Amino acid sequence: MELLSVQIDGRDYSLEVRRANQSAAQSVKLLVPTFLVSDIGFHIARVCIESIKRFTRCEHEIWVIDNNSPEEHYRKLLDIDGINLVRNTCEPVNPRVPLPKKKGLLGLLGKKDAPSQGIDGSYANAIALEIGMRLINPDTLTVLALHSDTLVTKEGWLEYLRSKMNDRVRAVGCFRDNIRINALHISGLLFDFQLYKRLGVSMLPNIRQRLNEGLPEYDVGDAVSYCFEKNGYSLYGCVNTHNDTKVIEWVATGSVYDVPVVRVFNDQREVFFLHLGRGTPKATGQYNKEGRLLAEEWVDYAEGIIGV
Repeated sequence: MELLSVQIDGRDYSLEVRRANQSAAQSVKLLVPTFLVSDIGFHIARVCIESIKRFTRCEHEIWVIDNNSPEEHYRKLLDIDGINLVRNTCEPVNPRVPLPKKKGLLGLLGKKDAPSQGIDGSYANAIALEIGMRLINPDTLTVLALHSDTLVTKEGWLEYLRSKMNDRVRAVGCFRDNIRINALHISGLLFDFQLYKRLGVSMLPNIRQRLNEGLPEYDVGDAVSYCFEKNGYSLYGCVNTHNDTKVIEWVATGSVYDVPVVRVFNDQREVFFLHLGRGTPKATGQYNKEGRLLAEEWVDYAEGIIGV
């Protein structure tokens, strides 16, 4: 185990790093931030990681960056083989967001009587991604940022995403966040890491323009889309049910047709990627909107249908 410290957004973060494997710059580095608030929260992350391991054949590294989860949940990650595991032991709290006067739902995600990353999960997610990018091979060509409440469902998925990159298209997303700047969503975003560094891009969100009043409002990771396009590069967004609900008709009834999550398609109209959405709040048991998949249902689906 390595003990390291990195500075991001003016703050030092203490890290515990367990490296399982390191590969060449050509391999895709997959970054999966986690914040485990419950046992079911761990299993949401576990099935995500296992689905990647099962369906990914091209050369890659999996980096799981945990944001100060309670010890009882974090230690379960140590039992997952084949991942590079980073533990950030400092609570990633956005200094630009005022602390809430009442706990509420987001307060459930943190520790009592202490500032919680739950007040701005986007910022915490960005910190984890920035940590990961400081630890991978600096010559890495492509990085894939993922949410931990996603599932890979088909072999060839990563090759498919990579096939959409060319001299002009330097970022590929599973779907777009069609609010704010219509950016490729960070839950499944493949991008040119060398271009990212050359343009000085940051994963930090600019919600309510708290980070920079001179830039448009955007969420975690959206600056990849903004900066790439501003500098003359193009983006590619996959066909999916979030941006176009009509494509659900491509799915056979009784398969993923009945699973109310984001479904992402390849060129053969096959679903290769799913996104639950609101995974951390759902893991608290306090987020139960009608018509949405519950955390337990998601894990059961992954284990029973996909087999991870």
